Amino acid sequence: MSEWTDRWQSAEGVRGMAGGPAGVLISLVCSAVLTAGWWFTGHTGLPSAGQWIAMAIGWLVLASAVRLSATIRRPGLWLVAILLGAVLAIMRVLGGRFDPALHPPYRHTRISPWVEFAVDWLIAVPVICVLLEVLAHPRRVRSQKLTAGRKAAWWAISAVLMLAAWAPYLLAFWPGIVVRDSWSSIRIGTGMQPLNNHHPIAFSLLVGMCIRIGGSFTAGTAVFSVLQALLLAFGLAICVVWLRYRAGPVPAILALAWLALDPSVAMWSITMQKDTLFALVMTLMTVLLAEAGLRGWTWLTRPWPLAGFLTGLVGLSFTRNNGTYIVAFMVAGVCLFLIPRLVAPRRHGWRWWAVPISSAIVMALVFALQGPGYKKAGMVPSDFVEAAGLPLQQLAWANRYGHLTAAQQRTLAHLMPLERMRQDYNPTLSDNIKFDPRGFNNRWLNHHRREFIRTWAQAMPANRTGYALSWYALAGRYLDPGSVFLRVDPGTKRGSGSIVIDDRDRLATVSGGRLGAGQLLDVARTVSTNPVTGLTYRMPLVIWAAILAMCSALLARRPRGSLAFLPLIGMVLTLLIAAPLTDFRYAAAGHVGLPFLLLALWAGAHREEEAS
Repeated sequence: MSEWTDRWQSAEGVRGMAGGPAGVLISLVCSAVLTAGWWFTGHTGLPSAGQWIAMAIGWLVLASAVRLSATIRRPGLWLVAILLGAVLAIMRVLGGRFDPALHPPYRHTRISPWVEFAVDWLIAVPVICVLLEVLAHPRRVRSQKLTAGRKAAWWAISAVLMLAAWAPYLLAFWPGIVVRDSWSSIRIGTGMQPLNNHHPIAFSLLVGMCIRIGGSFTAGTAVFSVLQALLLAFGLAICVVWLRYRAGPVPAILALAWLALDPSVAMWSITMQKDTLFALVMTLMTVLLAEAGLRGWTWLTRPWPLAGFLTGLVGLSFTRNNGTYIVAFMVAGVCLFLIPRLVAPRRHGWRWWAVPISSAIVMALVFALQGPGYKKAGMVPSDFVEAAGLPLQQLAWANRYGHLTAAQQRTLAHLMPLERMRQDYNPTLSDNIKFDPRGFNNRWLNHHRREFIRTWAQAMPANRTGYALSWYALAGRYLDPGSVFLRVDPGTKRGSGSIVIDDRDRLATVSGGRLGAGQLLDVARTVSTNPVTGLTYRMPLVIWAAILAMCSALLARRPRGSLAFLPLIGMVLTLLIAAPLTDFRYAAAGHVGLPFLLLALWAGAHREEEAS
């Protein structure tokens, strides 16, 4: 342990952080003044007692962070903290200004956004600096080898316990939770509409197979719910066994209890949507890469770990449409970290080329199947608007509140009448425009992509604020630590059309009305909004923890310590580029895999000798 860490962990160091009793008193007085001044510049009423206490404690923590950061002498760390602090400050400024209830959705305050950015930046830099320094110091994990029999017992018992805990949700929402996207997957999977990749083809085919096995929409939905719950339970049980091996029985039992008792995980296990299986594959890949980080690069070149890695790449590619981009990011990251070994094969051995070569082959096969293969199978490609939802939303903002030239208006009018676009405009999503029942001209957009993108680029200088807020509303909130976005989705009949699924609350019947779907929904909403348990649903916090852990490992010159965070960060990057809206389910993989991400974060900077 470093001198810096020893000093920080000692009782004397803790007292020194706050500057002793006098420092605490001075910090609290300063916090009172600054809190009051800051509040009055941006709000009209007085802060509540709880808000004042929270901000006062926050100022005290900030004072401690400033005091600690002043002792850090690592220029590289400071540079990363400055850059990340700027990103975080931008997100906070946009988050503080965006208000979908206003027209336009921009909240004006008595303080300049540049001043707000500067203050947020100055606050963020020392805090990030201290976090990076803390994460960079080694923490050993206490691995406990397990016999094959004990591994199998932990795996089976964990899966059975999860299934038993989730069973009431299947009874309450029998035959499963069918969300709006599910109806399209049912139609595609059963041949009611042509194959298209609006939703992953593999997922739609899986849904169709379950419907055919069940013999009806209701029974088929039940088959899918049971199959998905089995896959999720036995898949997550593998991760619990890994936690038992790497951290011991107590963390493994806590993780198992959390996965079994978390209402959202239970509901996702029986929800017909692509995101559940995607979250499972993401979690398994996180565990595999975390193990590679702990064991060393040599382990990843072994047959079984490499086969698992390649299987995970295939799983990510086919469980979500942006999965191929996540895979490309992960493979690029791994290959980048391996460059020192790849450029000198005679010294390090040729086995290191197994990872990039096999990954390239798998990616080539995936692209061939999803490109020419799908086309040959008669699949109808998705409309271009599915990839251009964010530019469309930004142009819609300019049409509603900003400035467009006559030529730009003529281009936009090809899609729909401009007045109707103004009526459809919703600051938080573009679906109202894309799926307007009165018609959206997808045919024109599909054949005039360059003209649309050129118009979007030309309109940007005159609508910078609107473009920034639109991007924040649809994608940027994933990086805003102050943003809360969660939704407990019990399913819907919207979009069902002629499909009839006989859903009923069997739990209420079994319990005589004492317990049913309504009560389970109330529990799920309470858990997700509770100040303590709700922290696990704050995906921006999880994402920032992963970013800081990855940067910390890289700064410690141990890139394999960042491997576990590649899937989550790759997923976030794809969302920041082309997210159709900010939705909790798009980032839910961070919630499902949280116990395993925490261990990877804790042990991410651990150094151990690696055989070359």
